[in-house]
Amino acid sequence: MPPPHPLEILVPTIPFHSTWPFSRTRAHVVPYRAWDDKTVREAVIVLPSGWDPAHQPHPLPLVISPHGRNNFGWQNAVHYWQELPADGPFALVCPDGLSRAHDKASDPLDQPPQDPSLFTYGYPPYIDDLARMPKIVRATLPWLTIDLERIYVMGSSMGGLETLLLAARYPGPLSGGTGRLAGAAAFDSPCDMAVQCCYLTNMPPAHGADPPGVAARMLEEINARPRTVTRFNHAATFFNSKLGRHMTIGQLLDKLPRNQSLWDERSPLRYVPKLAKLPFPLRLYWSSHDTIVGNQAKDQSGKLYKVIVKANPEADVEQVSGLWPHSAEFVPGASLTEALQGFGLIP
Repeated sequence: MPPPHPLEILVPTIPFHSTWPFSRTRAHVVPYRAWDDKTVREAVIVLPSGWDPAHQPHPLPLVISPHGRNNFGWQNAVHYWQELPADGPFALVCPDGLSRAHDKASDPLDQPPQDPSLFTYGYPPYIDDLARMPKIVRATLPWLTIDLERIYVMGSSMGGLETLLLAARYPGPLSGGTGRLAGAAAFDSPCDMAVQCCYLTNMPPAHGADPPGVAARMLEEINARPRTVTRFNHAATFFNSKLGRHMTIGQLLDKLPRNQSLWDERSPLRYVPKLAKLPFPLRLYWSSHDTIVGNQAKDQSGKLYKVIVKANPEADVEQVSGLWPHSAEFVPGASLTEALQGFGLIP
């Protein structure tokens, strides 16, 4: 007898992270096998309260939301999405994900991150996992009926990066033919990973933040140095947990092979020909006051909008720019609500 499919041995579980703090929605934490087919990760599926096997008035649209660098699926759902699925109604899935550098073998230069979900940074196999989310939702909550023609992806920061990559790589059917995207909205997204990494090396640590340390994790995750590193701050230091001491960004760069293609495959600006011809609407939200993803007008989301419109003046793309702090607009009552309304997901 053949071994069971990985999803056949995974079943829904009740959330154990903490008590779900909202009354109009209910969260289901479901396990799934990540892209390596052995590491079990979790996805949080949020439904309107009362939506259960005995009560499903109609199929629900589904929103896929990859999390930012400082969050997991649970925190993404609790902090940013809250009770929005009840306002639709729609279903929400927030996966944890799995990075490339997630163990000692894949991160030989340093100790791997404390949790392998935090630094996915658009790793292509994880983008494939995002494309599997409708299939995973159906496999782990088999009683739930999803409207496969109304699947959307929305995320902020690293989640915005991965939103754009999913849209670019899956403009048609998603994994296994389980639905297709009907819209994408990305918030405060890095769009050129090498430029963002360089920016972080030039930002000093402050108020508990460690931009050079984040840049080091990015370099270790991508496992290559970009074509050009002259503007990197080679003297910036970060703590290498494996060595138990500080080292410089320049020392880390010297240990890595040069491979620009590994940066390009994670950078939405390299997917402009595909993003300019999407068969669904794309919405870009970005702030000129963001200090986490820097210089967005010149280097990141603002630049992406300009080159998409230049490549295809008829592209269904819109931008909204403002002066908010990083990801502050990705909450109910702000631009996240506006994006959901624009897609017809909430009134």
